[in-house]
Amino acid sequence: MTPTFAYQDVAARAVAALRNLFGPDAGIYPEEGYGGRVRVKVVSPRLNGKAESEKQDLIWQALRDSLQADAQAVAFVIGYGTDEL
Repeated sequence: MTPTFAYQDVAARAVAALRNLFGPDAGIYPEEGYGGRVRVKVVSPRLNGKAESEKQDLIWQALRDSLQADAQAVAFVIGYGTDEL
C-alpha cells in the first residue's frame, strides 16, 4: 500500500525550512506528486558554483532537520544557482 501524505502540511513545512536556509529572495516552488508527496525546485544565489552533490546535501540536510520523519514525504528536490538560469 502506498502511503498518502498530507501535501499541504508537508509542503508548507518544507518551504519554511528552505526559506530559513536560503532567505526571502530564494525561489522555492513546491508541487504535489503521487500520494501527496512533495517535489520542490529551489533557485538561490547561495547555490551558485556548487556541485550537484553539494546542492543536494545542503537542501536535504535542512529538510531532514526540519521535517524529521516526514522528510520521507519529499519525493525529490532540485536546486539551481542563479548563475545556471
